Amino acid sequence: MRIAILAGLLALLPAPTAAVRADETDFRLTLRSRVETAGEYAVTTRAEAWPAGKTAVIVCDMWDAHHCLNAVRRENELVPRMEAFLKAARARGALIIHAPSSCMAAYQDHPARKRAQAAPAAKTLPNGIDQWCTKIPAEDKGKYPIDQSDGGEDDDPKEHAEWHAKLAAMGRNPKAPWKSQHAGLTIRDEDAVSDSGVEIWNLLEARGIDRVMLVGVHTNMCVLGRPFGLRQLAKNGKNVVLVRDLTDTMYNPKMPPMVSHFEGTRLIVAHVEKFVCPTITSDQLLGGREFRFKGDE
Repeated sequence: MRIAILAGLLALLPAPTAAVRADETDFRLTLRSRVETAGEYAVTTRAEAWPAGKTAVIVCDMWDAHHCLNAVRRENELVPRMEAFLKAARARGALIIHAPSSCMAAYQDHPARKRAQAAPAAKTLPNGIDQWCTKIPAEDKGKYPIDQSDGGEDDDPKEHAEWHAKLAAMGRNPKAPWKSQHAGLTIRDEDAVSDSGVEIWNLLEARGIDRVMLVGVHTNMCVLGRPFGLRQLAKNGKNVVLVRDLTDTMYNPKMPPMVSHFEGTRLIVAHVEKFVCPTITSDQLLGGREFRFKGDE
């Protein structure tokens, strides 16, 4: 009787956990693209498993200040979710590369900065990897969706003037006030810090990394165009994605096509998905719902 009872209890226990497999550290992602058929673009998705140890997350230009006050407000709203995303990616084994352009002096003694500088030179460097990339050939197939010729600032004029006066009083150049990355994003010793396309390429090659996620601002400018941005990585063979809910644009709704700021961002995301690379969302690592700005209705 006792044996029968014991056997019954054992049957209720969960099965022993199998040995942890290497692929249990994979990022299980759903990549979204837009495919053209007969002149129309349809949203398509595909599932991929990215080995975390062969994946990098590049944080583009999440500066401590900006000349556009509304851009600062949106960035501040975005930071907590981005910090959670970076923490989750790092914990799984991804390399976090912080790229606050023109701010390297602030990190000259940081181990993460020295790691980027010490990466061995890649056997080959893509042509122009040290330069901005304003367009790739695939983009010639479509029309750029927003007019950003005014710089994309969407501030109230009075607030804008007051903000620039405040920046000047702080001893900063109001037109380019950034000096470091936003304090809400942790830079750990095991991370890397660089704004150099050559250094970042060397890092990726030295670690055998061929998968990259881009987060940061602004997609229509820096995220697309920097030497470490979407265009350069895509055209040079990296499997790159934009994390579309962890970014923003510089777009003024008073400019064509005269839609809301957030709709302007969605138009740029669609352009990326058509002509540059797929996108993912932060909830694919964090669970719950994707991030959305409070003002985005």
